[in-house]
Amino acid sequence: ARLKRERRRPYLLSGDHPAVAARVGAALGIDAGSIEGGASPEAKRAAVARLARSGTVVMIGDGVNDASAMQAAHVGVAVGGGAAASQVAADVFAVRAGLGPVAALFDGSRAVMRTVRRGLAVSLLYNAIGAAAAVAGLVTPLVAAIAMPVSSLAVVALALMQPSFRARH
Repeated sequence: ARLKRERRRPYLLSGDHPAVAARVGAALGIDAGSIEGGASPEAKRAAVARLARSGTVVMIGDGVNDASAMQAAHVGVAVGGGAAASQVAADVFAVRAGLGPVAALFDGSRAVMRTVRRGLAVSLLYNAIGAAAAVAGLVTPLVAAIAMPVSSLAVVALALMQPSFRARH
């Protein structure tokens, strides 16, 4: 439900019998057209590759049969208790059970991007002011040599003050 509220489209690709996948998908509120049961590892990889051509794909899996699909996705997420092959193939490994870690991943990635954008804005503003001052003849080489590392330190300090992933208890 949360993914849908955020205008994301969840899919269920499962190796389980199609009837089982349909029941699980319906219980999760996934549209029937976005559920595929009886999917082989090759079919999962092909589906993820097809979806990746039209947008960002996050593939969540726990088994050997999910590993290649996770590698085809933009971000592969292995869940706790899953097979070692899925953990190796994944970009992210969730240590907590359930879908909570997926929500935390989306929240954290949004926070990271806000921090990156803020850092870029501060850096651009700082450098624009510095360049204007240099063009006006107000900056000596010594001041410029000191100002550049101060710019970098300011951006790093800003990033450190904006934690992206918070522990939830």
